Amino acid sequence: METGSRSYDPLQQSSQFIKGVGPARQVSLERLGIRTVEDLVMHFPRAYLDRRNLVPIGRLVPGTEANFTGTILAVSPRRGRRARSILTVAVGDESGVVNLVYFNQPYLEKYFRQGERVVVSGEMTIYRGTRQLVSPECEAIGSDLTESLIHAGRIVPVYPLTAGISQRMMRRIVHGALEKSSGAVPENLTSALMREFDVPPRAEALAAIHYPESLETLERARRRFKVEEVFFLHLLLRERRARAGRERKRPPVPPPHPLLERFVSGLPFELTAAQRRVLGEIAADAERPAGLNRLIQGEVGSGKTVVGLAAAMLAIGKGYQAALMAPTEILAVQHFERARLFCDPLGVRSTLLIGAMPKAEKARAQEDIRSGSVDLIVGTHALIQDVVAFKSLGLAVIDEQHRFGVKQRARFGAEETVLPHYLVMTATPIPRSLAQTVYGDLDLSVIDEMPRGRRRVETKLVPADDRGRVYGEIRAAFERGEQAFILYPLVQESERTDLLAATEEFERLQRDEFAAHPLGLLHGRMSFEEKSKAIELFRRGEIRGLVTTTVIEVGVDVPNASMLLVNNPERFGLAQLHQLRGRVGRGGAAGVCWLLLGEDCGAAARGRLAFFSSHDDGFEVAEEDLRLRGPGEIWGYRQSGAPGFRLINPLGDHELVRLSWDAAGRIVERDPGLGLAEHRPVAYYFHRYYRPRVELAEIG
Repeated sequence: METGSRSYDPLQQSSQFIKGVGPARQVSLERLGIRTVEDLVMHFPRAYLDRRNLVPIGRLVPGTEANFTGTILAVSPRRGRRARSILTVAVGDESGVVNLVYFNQPYLEKYFRQGERVVVSGEMTIYRGTRQLVSPECEAIGSDLTESLIHAGRIVPVYPLTAGISQRMMRRIVHGALEKSSGAVPENLTSALMREFDVPPRAEALAAIHYPESLETLERARRRFKVEEVFFLHLLLRERRARAGRERKRPPVPPPHPLLERFVSGLPFELTAAQRRVLGEIAADAERPAGLNRLIQGEVGSGKTVVGLAAAMLAIGKGYQAALMAPTEILAVQHFERARLFCDPLGVRSTLLIGAMPKAEKARAQEDIRSGSVDLIVGTHALIQDVVAFKSLGLAVIDEQHRFGVKQRARFGAEETVLPHYLVMTATPIPRSLAQTVYGDLDLSVIDEMPRGRRRVETKLVPADDRGRVYGEIRAAFERGEQAFILYPLVQESERTDLLAATEEFERLQRDEFAAHPLGLLHGRMSFEEKSKAIELFRRGEIRGLVTTTVIEVGVDVPNASMLLVNNPERFGLAQLHQLRGRVGRGGAAGVCWLLLGEDCGAAARGRLAFFSSHDDGFEVAEEDLRLRGPGEIWGYRQSGAPGFRLINPLGDHELVRLSWDAAGRIVERDPGLGLAEHRPVAYYFHRYYRPRVELAEIG
């Protein structure tokens, strides 16, 4: 395969010029993200129909599923009893005739034309001595024998579609694209990698994933493209990490660490064994030339923030600055208040930088950061704006990484010759196999122990007509001096949905069910000052209940809040519900999470919520959430811009993920620039196709 420059590349030609497309149909294809021949051949089927065994109509057996082809002999619409429409389509071949019967679907008549060849799939039955199939799948395949072979007599692809494109049309177009690109598909794995992953050559796999000869060849083709999805991502992450280590050094942070020791001994509580273990891993990384580049996972309330502040003491103790970036201003203020409580007695100078600050205060904070007058800087994305220049940034701690992009993380110290150490924290549980894929450029630590005294939050599933009982339980909690969150999926009512909304319900609840107890309102459309005031009143206990939205998911820590009522929980993902559940039970009282089902909550949603109510381990919840959402949803966790997953599922394909990660590591370690002749297929595809797509997505 040629790996040099090409003057003509069939794969990069517009899909408009494939037979059967043209300008008008190209508009429809672009709704599917298809612009080139390559896009067409990489438009993989979403399912398959097994039409290999075509049975002559005369040999159809009653009570069995069958596939057959034939010609439409007659189309007969009529009215049955009670004015029910019945459409009968007679289909025949040389061996016999059978009827296709469709009830109450009169619109189908226009799709059947006498004399047209069709392929039919369904169960044949006998009714009053007549052979028939009720509501079978039926698809026109045309009279051209060659073309009909892509619709029947084999395993047939079923593609994702859009308006204006039928399955028959899409099959014909993709088949044309495969023929046009024959011989032009670049191989992007070495022979050694193909043996290691046990996959066929790329061109062979591409043909097989659209038109497999057997289920076995289909599975091998799918495995090939699973490898492709994850291997080049891992190669990118490995290469970026190696390049960063070569090009810029990390500030040295060798022991001893007296400031860290004073910080830990001054805490009003004991660190858990898990916190100490993770802190040790952080300190060990900071000593190495490659530096600290670590992800900390832990349940809500497991003490990640304290570990992050302790890590900051490592850098500050050696004369560097440390920054802590939070995804919301509310959370940034909360982190800043906690930092001052623990760090002021140590003489550590800290400042806050968020967008809502008055202009003069922001300018003062920016000058203090630039001059080195402050050691610890807490803020939001305001920390990575061009106007912010650190004097000597040694550590960047990033909370809730999935809310920031990789490019945003890289903005810390972007103009410096010395790269800061990176510590990333998340309370979104991510299974280890997925974390290696999503955060493959980071080492992983898990705080798998909760602080002493933290109790399990009981989760209760409640039917819609039991709302009054839940309100009674909340009133009883108020009488005991406890507090509660009452959460709604919407801020305001919408004409498009029957869901209750926070603003309207706040007024009603304060007037009716909780007239004797002061309530507050908190949602994302409020100004920073309004949100801060509501949270502060809630913290001080001046309001007993906080009517809110998912704005509390990150950054509202009120230990006295013991109850959470989630209205319409079926509207939320399990991982998000787990984050919300972590808002209660952080103090002395036992926590309770009420899931008040909507009136139209279906059986599938009930089953999902029943699982959630019986599982409080965040990693188990995360695995179930991702299993239900599928691999396409995994990219909600990452913001790298890398092409998303369509086939591989890191949960089910964890062994393939591990093989890929190891293989990418070996290649980058041995050949950092991918310059060796043996790696030419990998390098050509990586530099010409994969990396440009990633960089374009990241810019966008």
